[in-house]
Amino acid sequence: MANPARSRFHDAAAPQPPAARIFAWGARALYVGPALNLSAHRNAVAVIALALDGAFGVADPPAETSGHYRRCRSVVIPPGRLHHFTDTQGRMAFLYVDPFSDDLARLRASARAPAPHAAFDLGEEDALIGVMTALADNRADWPTTRAALDSLLAGASRPIDPRVETALAMLHAQAGERPSLDLLAARTGLSESRLRHVFKAATGVPLRRYRLWAAMRTAIGTMARGETLTAAAMDGGFASSAHFSAAFRAMFGMEPSRLAKGGLAMEG
Repeated sequence: MANPARSRFHDAAAPQPPAARIFAWGARALYVGPALNLSAHRNAVAVIALALDGAFGVADPPAETSGHYRRCRSVVIPPGRLHHFTDTQGRMAFLYVDPFSDDLARLRASARAPAPHAAFDLGEEDALIGVMTALADNRADWPTTRAALDSLLAGASRPIDPRVETALAMLHAQAGERPSLDLLAARTGLSESRLRHVFKAATGVPLRRYRLWAAMRTAIGTMARGETLTAAAMDGGFASSAHFSAAFRAMFGMEPSRLAKGGLAMEG
């Protein structure tokens, strides 16, 4: 997958990492930090929750938030599923992947304890926790961590069609304009149907979904620089700050203002 220009919003002089960090790349996002003690909620994307410092509880069944909680170190929550976590002591990592992505299919297939509403105990659990703990401990930088996650999630890298590279560059450079499929097809010299096919094969995500992730990444980057939600919405091509907040909450299960108040930093 193409690596668009990276944006860094960390204060290099700070001796400790911020309380919460978001990393966004491609059609993925990663939160590393303290648990946010969210109430039971649904996400429009899939959520992979990993406890970096010990086990946590997942409501089982998910609609019962005062009943039985299953203990685990990792769980995949499918998109649209009500879920609630408890006993989230220490640091957590939440990896968000697209509901139509190859990532989700691979992760669910790797689970050692699949269930109708979730998939527990990932086959890559130890490796994923190790990679994310190294990041949280500042023993690994983000580019190194991203490469390790790409390998764990997608396997060996493969060459990308230069025409897909062109589409990716446009999607990131013009995230606020949301380039249309016909414009992207014209710029790449492909038919719309062929572009959709080669894009999904190269990135593991449908083009229309990747376009939304690119817009969200741009908006989060603006927010991480300390600018207003209105500015973030504008940069990401959202109609208003309310529209951006609703889309962010649907995707990540919380309002963007909650992270902004917590000293958010972001890289991608």
